[in-house]
Amino acid sequence: MTPALAQAPAAVRWVLPAALVLVIGALPMTWIHVTSLGDFDLKVPYALAIAFGLILWLFPSALAVGLRHLPTSIAPWLLVYVFYLVVLSFGLAGGSGQGIVLRQVFFLSCGFIVALGIVATSGDGRVLRRSGMVAIAGFLVVTEFLAQQIGLGWAVVVKHFVSTGDLDFVFYHFLRELFQLVAAGGSEAKASDKNVVAVAILIAVLLMRAGYQGLGNDRFGRLITLLALFVLVILNTRSVLIMAALGLPLAAWVGTLRSGVNSTHEFIFKSAFYFGIMVAGFLLVSMDTGTVGLIGDRLSFSDDSSGKRVQQYAWALERIEAHPWFGSGMAEFKGQPVHNLFLGAWMHAGILAFALVIISYLIVVVGWIVFLLRIAIQPNYWVLPTRPEWIAILPTLPLFRVWIAGDAGHPSFVEWMALFIFFAMIQANRLARTGQ
Repeated sequence: MTPALAQAPAAVRWVLPAALVLVIGALPMTWIHVTSLGDFDLKVPYALAIAFGLILWLFPSALAVGLRHLPTSIAPWLLVYVFYLVVLSFGLAGGSGQGIVLRQVFFLSCGFIVALGIVATSGDGRVLRRSGMVAIAGFLVVTEFLAQQIGLGWAVVVKHFVSTGDLDFVFYHFLRELFQLVAAGGSEAKASDKNVVAVAILIAVLLMRAGYQGLGNDRFGRLITLLALFVLVILNTRSVLIMAALGLPLAAWVGTLRSGVNSTHEFIFKSAFYFGIMVAGFLLVSMDTGTVGLIGDRLSFSDDSSGKRVQQYAWALERIEAHPWFGSGMAEFKGQPVHNLFLGAWMHAGILAFALVIISYLIVVVGWIVFLLRIAIQPNYWVLPTRPEWIAILPTLPLFRVWIAGDAGHPSFVEWMALFIFFAMIQANRLARTGQ
């Protein structure tokens, strides 16, 4: 932790890390309504992030460290993205789409607050480990408690799922009923609710594995990872399953490189092994048998959801062609905004908005690639007692989902959290390297 926090009284020294664990651990609870503030629906993680911002003021010296150092990691892409939101607000002026801008500003603010906490606690691996465990266990416990109220439970759902492969039952007769119990009055639970939960569960796995500080293999972490992967299969969010199939073996491969490769043959063998795991994962979900076949249909991009996206993209391109310079304002195709950040930006606010989104995106991609190379080939680069190969997978979720996600492709609350935590950990490592 920071010197300022280390010198704080013992009675308050644990407050900031503990509060940070609660905030990050609550990420899968974005479907639990707290109250409505006008048109804004305040959810549990939102409220905790705001509360955490207030708690930060109890540690002015630690807060000052974060404010002084964090911008060096996030300013390049964040400033460009904020400029994009300004341009977008003009393109959406007077329409219903202004809610997109307001949500993004709020999500960015919450992400920045949590990133300040990460830097203030010096990227403490224990915070990451506990946050991931709390997120996974908390989701299972809360949903089980609510399920008992409607005569269901995880045991019933898993048995039904394994025996029938009925993925529709999981959402329409289980999750949606649970989401409806705690939704804002009069609102209807949406399929996107479980998509955000799936993103949060995968983020929790990455944080839990990143925070392991023991020697040797993380056997407990592997067991929890398997449990979480089964939950992700049940949630059946295509983009998250793809990122899990690619990201987890990638993290393991980078971790192998970091632990040391003694020969070219060993490097080729281990690389082929983890690449084989990726291929095997895709082959498994493409098998046309029972439950696995249903998941394969989802990953083949041949389902009805994919067809609707293709129609959306064609419609968006037509509008862009008609209004390329300044956009045509907020528009929806069959009641939904286009599920692509780049097409949406250009269609809604013109070529300047599109250019700004591209620039911000590329800055993040370049930063991610540079980080991967550093942790893989520079043994002394990462000095924090955490596993950076798992941290490296965090940006893949927002980087991928902006191409296909709802809300005009804009990152959700949990996806912004993943990105901010990633850059905050980089900054915490930089401070540790310089002894600050």
